[in-house]
Amino acid sequence: MSIITEKLWERFFNRLPEQTANDAIRILKRGGSAQDVDYFTLKEAEAQVARYRVSARSAIASYKAWKAGRAVRLLFGVFREREGAHLRAHARAMTALFLDARRDHSDLTRLLMASMTKDTPGQAEGGRHE
Repeated sequence: MSIITEKLWERFFNRLPEQTANDAIRILKRGGSAQDVDYFTLKEAEAQVARYRVSARSAIASYKAWKAGRAVRLLFGVFREREGAHLRAHARAMTALFLDARRDHSDLTRLLMASMTKDTPGQAEGGRHE
C-alpha cells in the first residue's frame, strides 16, 4: 500500500465540494500571492485544532472508560457492545478530525513563514554571519 501525499490545497478539494473548496482557498489567500496565508486565518486554525484536540481526548477517554468497565457490565452485553462500537467510531472520527486540522495548521504555518521571509528583501538567511 502506498501512502498518498497531498498538498494543503489538494486536501481541500478532496474533502469539500468544489465551490466550498474554492471559497476556502480564496479566503486563505488574502495575503495576495498563491502561497500567502493571512495571520488571523492561521490563529483561527490554531484555535480550531485546540478544540478538536479536546474533543478527540474526550472521545478517547470515553472509549477507554467503557472498555475498562465492560467486564463488569456483561448483563446488558448486546447494548454495551453497540455503545462501545459507537464510542470507538466517535473516538476515531474525532481523532481523524484533530489530525487533519493539525496537519492543515502546520501547512498554513509553513506557508505564512515562507511568505514572511520572501517579503523582506535584502535580509541574510538566518544563522549566517557574513
